[in-house]
Amino acid sequence: MNVSSLIVHARDGHSVAVQGRLSGMPGIEVHAASPEGKLIVTIETESDRETVAAYERISRTDGVLSAAMVYHQIESEPDQEI
Repeated sequence: MNVSSLIVHARDGHSVAVQGRLSGMPGIEVHAASPEGKLIVTIETESDRETVAAYERISRTDGVLSAAMVYHQIESEPDQEI
């Protein structure tokens, strides 16, 4: 399993709409949002290819100014604790 976190910056006045769009995408979760439109988002996927596709989908989402990946981890045994 791939786990990534991103900072997504929404256009002014579009933060709520962007949160809704992102929350509706499989494997993507919005954890927090600032009044300025910065969102903390995680992506959970099964492969690197799926992670890249999700990242690109977020970047192309209407109302998104930018998306910056800040963390990425691959868990070979996601059901086992480290």
